[in-house]
Amino acid sequence: MYTTILWDLDNTLLDFTASERYAFNTCMQNAGVTPTDDLLAAYSQINLSFWKMLERGEITKEALLGQRFVSFFEAVGITGVDTDKFKNTYQKLLGSVYYYLDDSFELCQRLHQTHKQYIVTNGVAATQRSKLRLSRLATVMDGCFISEELGYEKPSPQFFEKSFAQIPGFKKEEAILVGDSLTSDMLGANNAGIDCCWYNPAALPAPASIRVNYTVRRLSELETILDRKK
Repeated sequence: MYTTILWDLDNTLLDFTASERYAFNTCMQNAGVTPTDDLLAAYSQINLSFWKMLERGEITKEALLGQRFVSFFEAVGITGVDTDKFKNTYQKLLGSVYYYLDDSFELCQRLHQTHKQYIVTNGVAATQRSKLRLSRLATVMDGCFISEELGYEKPSPQFFEKSFAQIPGFKKEEAILVGDSLTSDMLGANNAGIDCCWYNPAALPAPASIRVNYTVRRLSELETILDRKK
């Protein structure tokens, strides 16, 4: 049976896309630029490419946070924006709001009665801890493992080794990781030797190269999986 649930945070328990839109649009307005869906889409694509580089160990978190906005403004041809100020304000705003996905708080609240639950995330530590506090998810978690604090990023085995070492009585065969990212969460679970559940609301096809034990379109479907494994 599964006794321990490892949760990804962004776009799994919380709607990162909505938070990103709020922070980006507010910062653009502050910079005197009218935000548009096209600009947000361009930024999101550039931002994602930087996070993929981080997952592959090709860039540091510090470089990611500093360069993504420089690359974005260069790509869209906008000049005269103080990218350092933009970066700092964006990060603060990102951690100041939260939006639940699929009644995630109520689900985690129920599971807190029967399972150990931990957050595993590559996000910026201050931002993630702020969102966990404001959303009250911190109250139903037994711990939080953030790459910035561990010194390793998902999907590296070292990230999970350091996390597992801090979980009392941890057993790999009793753990399951739930997340939306194939390259970070599912591959990370593969590398760590634990089962995984892909949160896939868009019903995308799973690649043959990555083991996915379960796929759910709604988070509540996890309860059925857990019940079957009792």
